[in-house]
Amino acid sequence: MAGKSAEVQARDFIYELNNCASEYGFSKDELWEVDLVSEKEKIKLEKKYYPTISALTLPEFVPVMLGLVHIKLPQFINETPAPAGKMEVIKGMQQYLIAYSAKRTL
Repeated sequence: MAGKSAEVQARDFIYELNNCASEYGFSKDELWEVDLVSEKEKIKLEKKYYPTISALTLPEFVPVMLGLVHIKLPQFINETPAPAGKMEVIKGMQQYLIAYSAKRTL
């Protein structure tokens, strides 16, 4: 995804979220949790929750992608505020935008 614009990456991410929710029969009360995580945290979340959708993003694209995802999928995004520093972009570190449903554990 690194070669695509933020808008294209966000559109692809949203498409995957919609497709996954439909494929796995998400109910109206099942919301996506969207976090910005390191590779280690991503692996932990993937072992704990299923399904997960993730995208490796450039740090400068994160705010744009998060904004577009929240605008396009408000019904699927959990609106609880993230803990301080949870969505902080860390320069020089690979970070993933990951979505999962807290109700669907392995």
